[in-house]
This record gives sequence, C-alpha cells and structure tokens, in this order.
Amino acid sequence: MRFKKSIVFISIPLIVFAIAFFALAGSGKKDEKVEVEEAKIVYKGWLRSWEGVDLVLTSHQGPSTDAYKVLAKEFEEITGANVQVIDESWTDLLGKHLAAAAAGTAVYDILTFPYIWFGHYVEGEMVEDLNDWFAKTELVDPNYGMDDWIPAILETYGRYKTGFFKDPDALWSVPYKFDIYLAQYRTDMFEEAGIVDSSGKAKPPETWEELLADAKILAKKFPDIKPVVFPLSVDDPMVATFLPVLASYGGEIPMPWYDENLYPKFHGKPGVDAINYLKKLMPYMPPDVLNFDYDKVNTQMAQGLAAYALNWNAYLPVLVDPDKSKITKVVAFDLSPAGPNGRPQGLGGWQMSISKDSKNKEAAFQLLQFLSGKDKSVELALAGGSVARYSVAKNPEVIKKYPFYPLLIEAMSNVAARGMDRGWTDVQRIIAIGLNDILLGASAEETIKDTAGKVYDAGKAVGYTPEKSGPRP
Repeated sequence: MRFKKSIVFISIPLIVFAIAFFALAGSGKKDEKVEVEEAKIVYKGWLRSWEGVDLVLTSHQGPSTDAYKVLAKEFEEITGANVQVIDESWTDLLGKHLAAAAAGTAVYDILTFPYIWFGHYVEGEMVEDLNDWFAKTELVDPNYGMDDWIPAILETYGRYKTGFFKDPDALWSVPYKFDIYLAQYRTDMFEEAGIVDSSGKAKPPETWEELLADAKILAKKFPDIKPVVFPLSVDDPMVATFLPVLASYGGEIPMPWYDENLYPKFHGKPGVDAINYLKKLMPYMPPDVLNFDYDKVNTQMAQGLAAYALNWNAYLPVLVDPDKSKITKVVAFDLSPAGPNGRPQGLGGWQMSISKDSKNKEAAFQLLQFLSGKDKSVELALAGGSVARYSVAKNPEVIKKYPFYPLLIEAMSNVAARGMDRGWTDVQRIIAIGLNDILLGASAEETIKDTAGKVYDAGKAVGYTPEKSGPRP
C-alpha cells in the first residue's frame, strides 16, 4: 500500500495496527483470483487447491450436462472451489452469452456452445486461445490425453477457419458433447415384417431408397405405428436432418452449404434430389412431423410409436434406459443411410472454452481439464455424457451400456458439417424455412434457388463476401 509523502507524522503502533488490519482483511476475502504459485497441489500432482473460488459453467439442459454436474461436484470436493453448472434451454444461450460479453459482467468462467455458433465466440473475442493455457505446464494435467481425442472432432470443435479470423492453428475450445446423426430402429418390427438379413436378423436400410421401400412394408404390417420419424421442425432440426441426405446425394463434403466466401452451393441438383427424396418419405411419418424436434422424436421412439428414426447420439441413452424406454430390448443402432454419392454422416456437437471475461482463468482452465480429460472420460460417458475419445469408444463397459459408441468412430471417416460463421444462425433458419415450404408442397427447384439467394443476402448483411465467388443465385 502506498502513502502520500506529505503524511509523515504517524506513530509506530498505528503503522503496526494498519498492517495487521489489512493483512487480516486480505486473508478473509477470496474475491480476487488465487495466484497459481500460492495454490497447493491437491490431486495427482497437477490439480491445485482453489478454496473459496467461485466458478460458473454455462450450458444446455440434457444428459451430457447432467453428467458434467457429477464431475463438477468431484472437482469441488477435491479443490474446495464452488462450481455452479447453469443449464438452460439451448435456444436461449447464445443471446445470454453475447449480452454478458457486451456488458463485461464476467458472470461466466466456462462457456459451452455448439460449433454452429463458433464465429460469434471467436470473431467476437469472447474466448481464450487454449494453446496459451496448455503452454502453462504448472497448470496442465500430464495425462490430459490430447492425442486421445478423435482428430476430426477436435479439429471441428477446436479450430476456427472461416469468417474473418486468420489464426487457423489457435485452439479455442475442446469437445463438450460429441454428436453424430445416427439411426435407431426396432429389431422386432423389422424381423416381423420380414426385413431381415440371410441369418434372419433385422436388417436396417443401407441406402435412402431402401429406407423408403422398408417404410412401405412396415406401413402395411403395422398400420398403427409410424414407420419413420425424423426431427423436421424449423430451424435446427430441419437442417440437421437434411444435412446427411444432401451430402449423400452429392453435396460437397464436409461443407455442402457454401464456399469460403459464403457463396451458396446447396441449390443445385444434389439439393433438389435430396429434398424431393424427403417429400417421398413424408407419407410414412406422423402428419405433424414438421413440428417434431429432437426430444419429440426421441419420445416417439422410447414410447414404441415408431419403427425407425434419426437423432443425435447424445439423445440415445434414453432409448437404452429401462426406466425411460419401452424398447430397450429391441432397439438397435446404425449409421444414417447412403445415397448415390456415398454414406456421409451429419456432424453436430458442442464445445467448451474459457471465457475471456473470467476473473478466475487459472481455476477455470483446471476445471476444463478435469471435466474433459482422459482420466474422467469413461466415468463421464457412463454417466450419460457424449465423449469424443478413442479410449471411451473402445471401452467394453461403455459399449455394453451404450452399444452405439463404436458407430461414432466409424462415422468419422466421412462427415458433413453445418456452418460456423457469425451468420449461420440466420442462414440456418432461412434454409429451414425454404425446405419446410417444399415439404408442404412448394416447387423444389424454384424454392431452393430462391432460398440460396436469401442466404447470399444474409452473408453480405453480416459483412462476408459471397460476391467474390459469383452473382446472387
């Protein structure tokens, strides 16, 4: 503490009292961050004591976040930190994160978000480059297992290579929830309908055309059950469902929506063929399927009301939980079907980052490692988390409980993605509305071209340059 030079007549006892007072006041308050060099190591030679430090992780509701809550409690018990996991509807998160960043409230320490929002967090300078933090060896978990991540997932969730940011090697985040769009089907219904392989076991469709043929058979055999149910509500579910169909009908891999300048490229023959296929499948789905989100589809399958569905793997633990599902003994899983151009799989998922506004970044970095590191990954998966690590996907205990895990590794050989730039949230809704109109009867060729033109306009509106690639569609 500094005193003005003009204050010179102070007694020695008063000075001693002042020093003691401020020392006691400082020791009793933990508002400021605990310095790394003062923090005691309390776990496996790397995790520090963060006694009294408050940390907030913000995320969406669901089984993955519930699993992270369990690990967060362990972190609290080991380190003494106070960890609050805020889980809310995912539809509200982006707005709340942007508002907090604009206000500089420092309310969050760890941010989680889907990669489709990536541009907001990087171009908006809302998150830390984790490369800088992993260079701080005194804070790093030596068994974190960076090479245990599935490389394509870490690349998608960690690197930002679009928009205006020019550092493609920066590591902005690590995987939080790994999602592949997988198929689920009723083995009993397929076998009873005669849709079987040479050994008499249920045979899931390998192609979209096979799925359409199977749907016709199932409709006749089980008139009270819907053969197929897909998430098709506007906007995220519609685009997520259309993605693997578009890519398998010739959409460019891994980004079938637009090029590096955000010039649309989904409105040609692959897009028209893909949406026309979905129109053919509509009669075999519930009449109100255009209002079905992921939860609704999962509920339909869990209640035994459908024979075949597509959904993100993060939703699938419900289907194998006997307390929540009527089909645990007869449900099986497969990749999304193939089209004329192969069998690419739709990639979704969420990542986690350290907030640039956090006042406790050292503790936040250690919490991030504890939650996402190799040591706790199997525990996280068994608790319902969706983990993109080789060690988890090959773990016998995990596979026994969640038999779809090996498919996640297989899927990564050929994936299609959605956009990451700042404009994607608006673009996705524009695309979804256009696809919805087509499924309701509008012309596929005219509507999808008009939709591409609106996407072009949306890219320009947020500052990107689609005109560099060509004129407005």
